[in-house]
Amino acid sequence: MFAISNVTFAQEKKEADAKTLAKAELNELVAEITLDNSLENGLYMLLVYKHDALAKATSDNERNAVYETMKSKLDGSLSPEQLKKLKSNKKLYENLIK
Repeated sequence: MFAISNVTFAQEKKEADAKTLAKAELNELVAEITLDNSLENGLYMLLVYKHDALAKATSDNERNAVYETMKSKLDGSLSPEQLKKLKSNKKLYENLIK
């Protein structure tokens, strides 16, 4: 029973960590560009996915697939003006997709 509790706690901690990391990245993003609430919520969920997927990735191929997904989704979610402004902050853009 104790082992099951530890596994559950570890899974909950990873989920909380992913949410915390996603929120921090989203805060950096909204400081750079203006997002409507719907897009902000969608990007938050995307960032949570990124951190969960990277935590579970066991190979470079899996990590690279997450990076490609993030780049594609982020590039497709933002307007051309928002994307241009974001990409002008190369450090933030790279942090969001990796």
